[in-house]
Amino acid sequence: MPTAKLSITLRNAEEGIDRLSGYVFDAQELAPRFQHFIAEMVMLRLFSIYESAISELAYKLVAGACYLNESYPSLVVTSGTVSASRGLLLSHGRTRPVQNLKWTKASYVKESVKYVIPQSEKFVFNIQSHGVIIDEMRRIRNVLAHQTRTAKRDYRDVLRQSY
Repeated sequence: MPTAKLSITLRNAEEGIDRLSGYVFDAQELAPRFQHFIAEMVMLRLFSIYESAISELAYKLVAGACYLNESYPSLVVTSGTVSASRGLLLSHGRTRPVQNLKWTKASYVKESVKYVIPQSEKFVFNIQSHGVIIDEMRRIRNVLAHQTRTAKRDYRDVLRQSY
């Protein structure tokens, strides 16, 4: 059986991001109120691409894929197939299996993979080192998607830090 390749996931994510960049560029010709609408849709889609890519990368690593530099992660256990990886992450080493894996915050990713991918592994390290930007994206996505009081408060915090 062929080994899963991280490069395919990264290529698909890059293609999606490039498509979104094109939308942003094309939106410059629109009236400002439409630019705002396009920007919101781009942000929602961008976060969706991030979530899909991170989960798929984790599943592929657990299935035995190597990094782009052709080194292999040192895993606690491997699943052998991408389709079995999710089940392994949900249950392996846990006293009670979890219902869902979370990918929206660096701490959630760390928690989702901790019994299969060691915390010292490059995948986890890179997620943790980019935790601030991931959290900012999540907060912006939440205010766009949910419009709750908490989401708006978190969004204001992002704005204060940025401006």
